[in-house]
Amino acid sequence: MSIRCVVVTPERTEMDRVVQELVLPMYDGELGIRGGRAAMIGRLGYGQMRLHTETGVESYFIDGGFAQVEKDVVSVLTARALPAKSLDIDAAEKELEAALASPASSPEQQQLRAASIMRARGLLRTAVRKS
Repeated sequence: MSIRCVVVTPERTEMDRVVQELVLPMYDGELGIRGGRAAMIGRLGYGQMRLHTETGVESYFIDGGFAQVEKDVVSVLTARALPAKSLDIDAAEKELEAALASPASSPEQQQLRAASIMRARGLLRTAVRKS
């Protein structure tokens, strides 16, 4: 049974296609979704979204957001959705280094730093996997 995957960023609809199944990076782990799944809404984390199609597996970096599953349609609302094959490991490592080196003297800065580190780690994991 197939499902429809719609990925939307603030700029545009990045993707609207039918897949066999997909795996989303949720805030607290990964979530695999196949046709017939019960309706749900969940908070996305930073990491790799894998689409299982008839021709193979495609991967994308998802930059947080929310996902909704309803009637075999998965709607992903995220800040960015980048094809994994376009990611550069060196650039991802530099982004992580910059996040780790950022100042965090106030509670607000600590929250921003923690989010930047999680985002950079998810980007690096996706760049390394690329499968």
